[in-house]
Amino acid sequence: MSLVRDIRYALHTLRRSPGYACMCIAVLALGIGANAAIFSVLDSVILEALPYPHVDRLVFVWERFPNMPAPISDRMYVAPRNFENWKRQAAVFETMAAFQGGTLEETGADRRGHISAGYASPALFPMLGAKPRRGRLFTQDEDRPGADRVALIDDGYFDRRFHRDPAAIGKSLALGGVDYTVIGVLPPKFHLPSYFEGGNQLSPEVWLPLSNLGRTEAIRNERTLCVAARLKPGVSLAQARAEMDGIASRLGTSGSFGEGWKANVFPFAVEDIGPELHLALYVLMAAVGFLLLIGCANLANLTLARATLRSREIAVRLALGATRGRIVAQLVTESFVVSIAGAALGLLLAHWSIQLMLAFKPEDLQRPELIAINLPVFAFAALASVLTTVLFGLAPSLAASHQDLNTALRAGGAWGASAARVRSRQFLIALEVALALVLVVGAGLMIRSFREILTVGIGFDTTRLTIADIDLPAKPYSDGARQSRFFRELIARAAAIPGVSGSAVVDNPPLHRISMHNFYIAGRPDPPVSALPIADTTHISAHYLRMIGLRLEAGRMFTGEDLAVSEKDHDGPVMVNRSFAQKFFPGEDPIGHRLLSQDKKQAFEIVGIISDYRPMGVEGGARPSIFWPYLKLPSATLIVRSQVPAATLTAAIRNAVWSLDKDLPAAEVKPMQEYVDQWLSQRKFNTLLLGIFAALALVLGMMGVYGVLANLVASRIREIGIRMAIGASPAAIGSLVLRQSMLPVLTGLAAGIAASLVLGRFLESLLFQVHPRDPLTLTIAAATILMISPVAVYVPLRRATRVDCTVALREE
Repeated sequence: MSLVRDIRYALHTLRRSPGYACMCIAVLALGIGANAAIFSVLDSVILEALPYPHVDRLVFVWERFPNMPAPISDRMYVAPRNFENWKRQAAVFETMAAFQGGTLEETGADRRGHISAGYASPALFPMLGAKPRRGRLFTQDEDRPGADRVALIDDGYFDRRFHRDPAAIGKSLALGGVDYTVIGVLPPKFHLPSYFEGGNQLSPEVWLPLSNLGRTEAIRNERTLCVAARLKPGVSLAQARAEMDGIASRLGTSGSFGEGWKANVFPFAVEDIGPELHLALYVLMAAVGFLLLIGCANLANLTLARATLRSREIAVRLALGATRGRIVAQLVTESFVVSIAGAALGLLLAHWSIQLMLAFKPEDLQRPELIAINLPVFAFAALASVLTTVLFGLAPSLAASHQDLNTALRAGGAWGASAARVRSRQFLIALEVALALVLVVGAGLMIRSFREILTVGIGFDTTRLTIADIDLPAKPYSDGARQSRFFRELIARAAAIPGVSGSAVVDNPPLHRISMHNFYIAGRPDPPVSALPIADTTHISAHYLRMIGLRLEAGRMFTGEDLAVSEKDHDGPVMVNRSFAQKFFPGEDPIGHRLLSQDKKQAFEIVGIISDYRPMGVEGGARPSIFWPYLKLPSATLIVRSQVPAATLTAAIRNAVWSLDKDLPAAEVKPMQEYVDQWLSQRKFNTLLLGIFAALALVLGMMGVYGVLANLVASRIREIGIRMAIGASPAAIGSLVLRQSMLPVLTGLAAGIAASLVLGRFLESLLFQVHPRDPLTLTIAAATILMISPVAVYVPLRRATRVDCTVALREE
């Protein structure tokens, strides 16, 4: 009953001080809301286990080739032939399954377009715990050549295509010119795990049995599959890796795996999220934790100031027989009520913040649909409210209950400004300033890093580039001559579109995809197969390099005649980039040297060197690259440079495609800048949030400085009046107050700089071309706080210098 009575009294007391109550609730709502929002992301992305049965035993199995450039070498797709051998020979796995993504043309009387497709072995869905919402899953008999053509569809496609009609089971889908029968609908929340450390996650609309990929020798040897497996109970990751390496060695000796190739095994938990996203989320969590600490320090100061004003009331209650324990309990209850209210409002702010964060759609954030205010987030908010009660309520309550009764009753409601109380408040100011500086430095480093990335870019101007992916059906375009003719004519028609200044075709556009091939260098001893040189290989139209804006550094650019020579399948010209020349021809001129294909059936003469660009983004850096003029391609990307916005070209580009073949599905046309924005989205997201938290920290910190100084000046009115009465000038009083005010600010800056130097190393992997102890950023951050601090000090300082000594002494 005493708790209920304390809560009622606390509510009554807070109603009498609405300004204090609203300020405390607002500051706590801001701190707890920010913490709950970031924790919800941390919980769903990192802390929450992946929603698969026996997830601790689920692994991805990859091929590994040490001669490949990092980080690709550890995780390479698997050839179907090797997957079949693994299934037969591996004893450490309970089950193995493979899947692969792709696109298919959906045809029909009222439909024309591409849909995302997936190919999976029947074991995949039971391994991941997927139970069909309707119908059934694949059977082993359906994953064989010549079996019935069947398909599974995801819940979203079930809604869009069939409007959730139960009769969809058994209906036919025309995909790639072949009819498939729908046998089942996957559950709404089913999703594949991410892989490549969160870099990839397939979301197919339609699933087909793996056998639909075909069983030709070329298909069986092409490395395209992702392989998932479940370890047998009691089998360790080290045992699985050892056995798979042994199998790979045996297969390599037999010639079916490839000399130098190995296998690699990684748990789902490692594959799902990249280390950079892990670190970024923990950095953001630390940032909002600092923000909450600043808020608690702020409120502790406010509570101390309020306890000063209530000192006479507390002294009277103590004199009438109340125990110090009851006084502390009552004051802590008031803080607890404020914390609960702040947590409730904070959860509402967290919900809005989550919606705002998801609107940014950061690419590396997996399963964003699962981020929400759930039970763990509620528990976290409740724990935060308890901790804030202790942090900002307990110390002031203990201080209030231990005051001297005679002094408090004689003072008429004010404690005065003892040295101990001044030091405690100055310590809180220094703490707020130090925490704020750490956040400002962190935000400054991220902003500078982001600016460096924007400055460096991918190596050429993407602002006026538009791309369209074109997939040519196998039947009408079964030979390379038809494919090349289509793309040549498409380049010409795209160039004729009003506003277009250039057009070209490429099979591996930057930030889109890459392809790598081994090669030999003519005139040099052949290295072992396991040490063959490797480089990115890109097939392009003759004027692609010039059109996107790469600079010629040596030799010459391609001509139309070069394309004709290459497409006769004879020896032809190639161009390489600067990174290729520096890696494979250090100290010599590569122009005129010949490169041999891996089978040594073709030779290519290097005719030019171009400047570098970064096909995988800034973090991936420039990569050794070979450019080959060649348009005998089943699929490629049209790129146009224009003087008009990309959005105005969509219809014109599609019409250019349809003017050549009216039966082709609508091309997906996008500004290339959209891919750049996707690549930057996670960094932009992290930088924006850290910047917002730093700005809030500055505001809260300066509010704390102002509040404490205003209260200290108010509590020292009598002292100031006496000083002025015995001859102190307003300038001397102002100098004294300013000196005492700026001392904790300067102390906080020193502590904040030291903390920033220590904590900066945790940001190192998130920065680009910026040192975590960058002196310029530290200087600017400290100068910013120094420039803002006088604003917080000005009003209390002005009040101190305008005290009328006679009035002050008479009031006291």
